[in-house]
Amino acid sequence: MKVVEATGSTLNEAIENGLKILRARQEEVNYEVLSQTEQEVKVKLSIKEPRQHLYELTKYILTSCGFKPNILITKDEKGFYLNIKTRHTDAILIGKKGETLWALQYIITRLMKRFHPNLKILVDVSGYRMRRTNFLKKKAEAIARIVLQTGREMALDPLTRKEQLIVEKKLSEIKGVKLYTIGKGVSKNVIIAPSDESK
Repeated sequence: MKVVEATGSTLNEAIENGLKILRARQEEVNYEVLSQTEQEVKVKLSIKEPRQHLYELTKYILTSCGFKPNILITKDEKGFYLNIKTRHTDAILIGKKGETLWALQYIITRLMKRFHPNLKILVDVSGYRMRRTNFLKKKAEAIARIVLQTGREMALDPLTRKEQLIVEKKLSEIKGVKLYTIGKGVSKNVIIAPSDESK
C-alpha cells in the first residue's frame, strides 16, 4: 500500500499536496492528521484497500459519464468480480458484442494497477459476460458434436478475439475437432472441423 506524508497551511492544502505526490484523487485515499498547529497541518495519506478503491474508482468513472450504477464486488481465488447494474442503460455499457464492456474493463484495470499491480479484476454488466461465456461454451460443444457425427465442417457466428479464446479453450476439451479461421477483421469466420485424429 502506498503511503505519503504531506504538509500545508490548512488541512485541505495538506491533502491536496499529498494527492499530487500520489497522483491520486481524494476518493482513492484515506487520510489521517498527524499534527496541527496554527501555521501547519501534517497529514498521512494512504491508498484505500483494493475492494474499496475498486468500488470508488468504478463509481467515479460511471457517474462522470452520467450513469447511476449499482456496483457489486465479490472476491474469489481468481481475484475480484465487479458486476455493474444500471437502470435501463446496461445495453449502452455492454455495447455491440461487448466491445464497450471490454473497453471499460481495460480502463478500470489500468487505473487500478497504478497502486495494486498484481490485482486481477473481471468487470461485468448485469452478468452479461458470464451468460455470454456459458452460451459460447454450450454452442461450441453442440457444434463440435455435430461435426463429429457428420464429419463436416461448420462455421460459428463472427466472434471477437476474446470470444474465440473461450471457444478454443472449450474445444481443447473435446477430442476429434479443431478450430481455424478464414478471413480477417469483421469478416473473419471461425470454423470447427474434424481433426486428423478423428479419422
